[in-house]
Amino acid sequence: MTAMQQQDASTTSNPAGPERPWGACVVPFVVFLAVGLLEPSRSGGGLAGALGIPYSAYPLLYGVRLAATLLAIVRSWPSISRWLGRPTWWPPLVGLALVVPWIVLATLQREAGWAGSTVARAGFNPFADLDTGSIGFWTFVGIRAIGLIAVVPLIEELFLRGFLLRYVIREDFWTVPFGMLTFPAAGACLFYAAASHPAECVAAVCWFAVVTGIAAATRRPIDTILAHAATNLALGGYVLLTANWWLL
Repeated sequence: MTAMQQQDASTTSNPAGPERPWGACVVPFVVFLAVGLLEPSRSGGGLAGALGIPYSAYPLLYGVRLAATLLAIVRSWPSISRWLGRPTWWPPLVGLALVVPWIVLATLQREAGWAGSTVARAGFNPFADLDTGSIGFWTFVGIRAIGLIAVVPLIEELFLRGFLLRYVIREDFWTVPFGMLTFPAAGACLFYAAASHPAECVAAVCWFAVVTGIAAATRRPIDTILAHAATNLALGGYVLLTANWWLL
């Protein structure tokens, strides 16, 4: 195989990698989670409540959270971009369709009372909590959209399917082909889905299982990221139309 053929094959199937795997797959997600501890909730609980951070500070703190995460992404972007691969046409369509079971199952779980308010999302509604039409309003809406549609899909997919599922298989996870699936790895995915989305755990388990199937089918990180982004885009549109901000 020539050097050009080797480069094309790695771009298409992404059997291993990326370079600087910890910085690419783990650090941005950890930064996002760490700064997120300071975000206030409507109930006033958590670390933000203990520090006396008011709920009205949510837009500012979300902006700080996103900026810190973007800085971590930028530092590892050369490594990330060379590893993502070329997108397949159908995963974004699957991602769009998956918004329907997500909304239905999350709503059923909410109505059944299977998760208390202590694990609910922030649910910040800019139309109710900000001056509609102001610069601050539109700035927050734009920042929130970037986080929902671009940043979260990238960092969560790199962490879950780029790091965690492969780390379960082998400690030097960067040597494990992306999309490789074992029973322990599948179990880790489902546990992560339920633990990270307790208020929508039924929907999350189903959604993450399907997207893990996409990873196994195409073996390209970009496909899971785009499927995730498509679901979040549709979910954001649904929330804007229905004002069900508890979903965000």
